[in-house]
Amino acid sequence: MADKTVFIVSEDPAIRDLLSELVVAAGLRAEALPSMEMWFETTAPELPDCLVLDASVGDLVEPERLAEFAWTCARIPVVVLVNRGAVRTAVQALKHGAMDVLQKPLRVEILLERIKQAVAGEGYEGATR
Repeated sequence: MADKTVFIVSEDPAIRDLLSELVVAAGLRAEALPSMEMWFETTAPELPDCLVLDASVGDLVEPERLAEFAWTCARIPVVVLVNRGAVRTAVQALKHGAMDVLQKPLRVEILLERIKQAVAGEGYEGATR
């Protein structure tokens, strides 16, 4: 699995660092960026095997962000992280194609299981690459 890349997008540097360490410890490559906009500007053409998007900071429900998000979800598996009780954001993410939505505080073993499923192509019905 060392040839699989997981992108982590979070405005929170502590979350980026924690998730990057978790992904690398699982034998995957990790790339972390502070915003979805930066991800689209720098890496979207080179689609990763999985995207972990921290939607607990920022606003995923803006129409233009949802359009970008739906574009991403159609091409790669996306796991979205939300704060506990962020039902609207979770529903919007799932409606627009997220593979899964996990609430914070995270149980890292569950997140890692979802990431491994994503890079293995399990449970993801999006477009094939």
